[in-house]
Amino acid sequence: MTLSQLSPALRFDLSGALARFGGSEALLLRFLRRLPEDKTFAELSAAVSSNDLPGVERAAHTLKGVAANLGLEALQASSDALVVAVRTGAGDQIPTLFAQLRGDYETACRDIAQL
Repeated sequence: MTLSQLSPALRFDLSGALARFGGSEALLLRFLRRLPEDKTFAELSAAVSSNDLPGVERAAHTLKGVAANLGLEALQASSDALVVAVRTGAGDQIPTLFAQLRGDYETACRDIAQL
């Protein structure tokens, strides 16, 4: 699989990501392949499980930035929705929003593993 063949569900912004990585597809690939190893998703999962709202906000915000830099627009959007829910006091939405984020994250990791 190539970068241009990543799942449409990811809403992958290849041109934007390449611009952020100086046009280097090799460098972008190297960073994409690090996503599954990044501890942020595990931290977010733990924070959601323990209802640690500051931890949820922090980890979701971090994941949003990582996703944005990598051009993973679906993961960025679902991470942002979780951040907004915490910041606006909509804690009752966290389980549903986290389920969406988990799906986006798993899709990203599955596709990245095929690169």
